[in-house]
Amino acid sequence: MKTVRNNLSLTKKARKPNTGSDRRWKLLLGWAVMMVFPVYLFPQACCSGGVPLGGSLGLGSAESRSIQFLLTYDYNLLNDLMDGTELLQDDTRSRTTHAAMLEVNYGLSSRFSLAALVPFIQQERNIKGFEQGREFTSTRGLGDVVLLLKYRMLNPATTPGTEWVLGAGPKLPTAHTRHTNNNGLLLPADMQPGSGSLDGILWSFFQHDQIFYPALSFISVATYRYSGANNSYNQSQSYRFGNEFQFNLGMNYHFFLNRPIDAFSFLRYRQQGEDHIDGSVFPGSGGQWLYWVPGLAVNFTPDISVCLSAAVPVYHKLKGAQLTTTYRFTIALSYAINPKQPMVVVPTDNPL
Repeated sequence: MKTVRNNLSLTKKARKPNTGSDRRWKLLLGWAVMMVFPVYLFPQACCSGGVPLGGSLGLGSAESRSIQFLLTYDYNLLNDLMDGTELLQDDTRSRTTHAAMLEVNYGLSSRFSLAALVPFIQQERNIKGFEQGREFTSTRGLGDVVLLLKYRMLNPATTPGTEWVLGAGPKLPTAHTRHTNNNGLLLPADMQPGSGSLDGILWSFFQHDQIFYPALSFISVATYRYSGANNSYNQSQSYRFGNEFQFNLGMNYHFFLNRPIDAFSFLRYRQQGEDHIDGSVFPGSGGQWLYWVPGLAVNFTPDISVCLSAAVPVYHKLKGAQLTTTYRFTIALSYAINPKQPMVVVPTDNPL
């Protein structure tokens, strides 16, 4: 979860003022893209307990020759069975996803950076059978790796208080997707650690500081994934997850309480298309979700931060009966190595 710019943005560098038409049109374009993006992009199916990897990209753009690490644990409990917008009274099944993700971000220059996200995923499924019997199934393994090349459209070094970063790259089919149950039968696609397909990801991050109040920042993150097909699903079938779109919009407040702290609150919108198997729609897949995401980041040094956040369901509109998130929480540790001179922590009355 991205709360503030680069390493949860506790630090500040010397910035050169920039005026003129170049800054104005880029700033207007950044706001326009963030506002219009959700209208024209369409959605991966999410009754699955899988991790939306594009939305897990939590680092912005690294400074030249610096390297950032983000280690994240994500817990997703899916106990609610819904059909459309109706919550069904059914306690016979539940799902849980545990995901540990390592993101590495390296600054190639002041404009370009390269990111890699490596996930390890464990899926768990509980089904209550007859006479109170239970069937427990789990899978675990390396997930699909994401590579992203990022470009800074707006750099805070030249446009004080504003940053806009665009990224694009592939999601590689690195996960094992042929896990079976105790009877040797192939588990469903949404129980596998990865999709088995080569996908394309577009990503955008925008931040503008001093909104209404000096310590308050506006932040927006959008991710779109175009899904390819796994043409070796069940050995001879083709399975394609629906495309996925996520849009996060919120505010971050920077203050001091013995040490620098960032409190943030976001609305996360997620839209997903239906899955397809051999060209036909897979029933019980696709829909729209809206979550409220509050969180807190504690900054122990200019280069080390810990962030804790939760995702609270606000609205669901699903296609067919699906298990969906009951609650979700994430904890992340970020660490940066910067070969340049140390950054200076910003005091409360002089925020970014």
